[in-house]
Amino acid sequence: MTIIGIVGKPTNDSRSLWTKQKITDDFRKIIIKNGAVAIGILPTNVDYNEAMTQHEKENFHKILNLCDGFILQGGWQTGNHEIYVAKYAIENDIPLLGTCCGLNNILFSQGDTVQKEKDESHNIYDRIYRHDIVIDETSKLYKLLGNNKTVGVNSIHNVMIKDSDVNHFDIVAHDSNGFVEAVELKNKKFCLGLKWHPEIMENDLNMQNLFNHFIKSCDEYHENKR
Repeated sequence: MTIIGIVGKPTNDSRSLWTKQKITDDFRKIIIKNGAVAIGILPTNVDYNEAMTQHEKENFHKILNLCDGFILQGGWQTGNHEIYVAKYAIENDIPLLGTCCGLNNILFSQGDTVQKEKDESHNIYDRIYRHDIVIDETSKLYKLLGNNKTVGVNSIHNVMIKDSDVNHFDIVAHDSNGFVEAVELKNKKFCLGLKWHPEIMENDLNMQNLFNHFIKSCDEYHENKR
């Protein structure tokens, strides 16, 4: 049984009496539809913004070792545990997919960065296509999206990435303004960060094909681990 960990995303709601870690149900449904199961990955230290002790790392590894792949979600906050998972997955060549802020955390895990200034023109809160991206034809992403050089995506973010921010990954897609829309590591089984949200593009066969290939990579990792 292939297990994919959806990494809990901290949420900040000043109106709430509770602190929360979010799991997006769209990811869970996609995982199940592709024959795997999902578990939530929660930090093992009390304050997810603090560095883990050695004991907390050992406990966290026990959870991570259950998984055959990881998804880093979008959102407005980042916990240190998310960056830790990205680094762990890359170091151990475990399939990794990040969307929106998940892409940021993949970059952070290797010492890269994102732009501090914000661009509200990209922050359109709905599912529909907002702009096209141009994809590198030598990339894995190009094959995953049906050998299409130009693809329409949604755009629900306001923190931008420039080429100069990315030093440890292959940049494989840009928008028309030259901002980075996707990165990957071509020497890994599956390591892909996307600035858009394919998980809510359920009617787009190319996006569903992307998830299908991600979960197949997780299946292969699971079989090799056995």
